[in-house]
Amino acid sequence: MFKIALKPSSIKISITLPKISIDPDLCTGCGICAEICPFGIPQQNNNGKFVIYEPERCTECSACKRNCPAMAILLQERKGCGCLWDARARSKNPQSNSCCG
Repeated sequence: MFKIALKPSSIKISITLPKISIDPDLCTGCGICAEICPFGIPQQNNNGKFVIYEPERCTECSACKRNCPAMAILLQERKGCGCLWDARARSKNPQSNSCCG
């Protein structure tokens, strides 16, 4: 999850964002994200666009983000990651959810 703290003057607002989301204004409904995701996390909604219903299942492998032609995937990639060789195993064991050590 992303945490953003805004501090204008004496006002502090904290916003927690999911670790992955799809911008509905940018999504074209091409479905590449759903095809490439090893966990099937992106799902098509009634409007023909794709959404993330279970962001906690995302391993942040960045396969969807790197392959989205519309750049609609909002995801903070893990530094040094991007690998998929053991992504399925990591999704089943959240305690060892890192391929990079």
